[in-house]
Amino acid sequence: MELIYIKELSKVYGKTRVLDNLSVSYESGKIYGLVGENGAGKTTLFNCIMGVTDYDGEIRKSTKMAVGYMPAESFFYSLITGKEYLEFCIKAKGKKMDAEAIDSLNKVFQLPLERFASDYSTGMKKKLALMSLLLQDNDLYILDEPFNGVDLYGCIQLKRIIRELKGKGKTVIISSHLINTLHELCDEIDFLDGHTIRKRYIQASIDEIEQDILNRKH
Repeated sequence: MELIYIKELSKVYGKTRVLDNLSVSYESGKIYGLVGENGAGKTTLFNCIMGVTDYDGEIRKSTKMAVGYMPAESFFYSLITGKEYLEFCIKAKGKKMDAEAIDSLNKVFQLPLERFASDYSTGMKKKLALMSLLLQDNDLYILDEPFNGVDLYGCIQLKRIIRELKGKGKTVIISSHLINTLHELCDEIDFLDGHTIRKRYIQASIDEIEQDILNRKH
């Protein structure tokens, strides 16, 4: 089932064109990867999907779809504990607090939830942001560079969680520079280049993807 349909999406900041006539669609129950150089427009595409920035073109989404977005850099107010942050995010989606679910999930994440979230390390902040999305029980998860700043153990955990989400019929879109990791996880990988989706890879080899990226660079 088609979850998101994007047609001729364009976005300009001042005189800088970031996205240009980009068309792509995402189906439910799949894991999608998004690769591209810094400044290629990956975060801008996510912001357009989330509706936090205006754009030209068309984005169609299921009205019943709950979306969880984890930006590359999560913001945490000072003097807010990890637990209070979770409570805020859960209530923001109209969900009820479930202390048992939090305790169960934190056995995996092992976060000091009584400490201020702003004092967490980069990896801990990533875990807290993801934990909040999981507790919201969303249909679509958009993860912008989720592996950045996460240690080896955390990366293994994150990959397992993403696979479990797919097993539950959820959809996940991940941006990352780690092509090996995306190749391992994703059903399809999109190459964002020249302000648009240059190519979608389905069952392609890592060598093919990397060679295409190198060819475009030269």
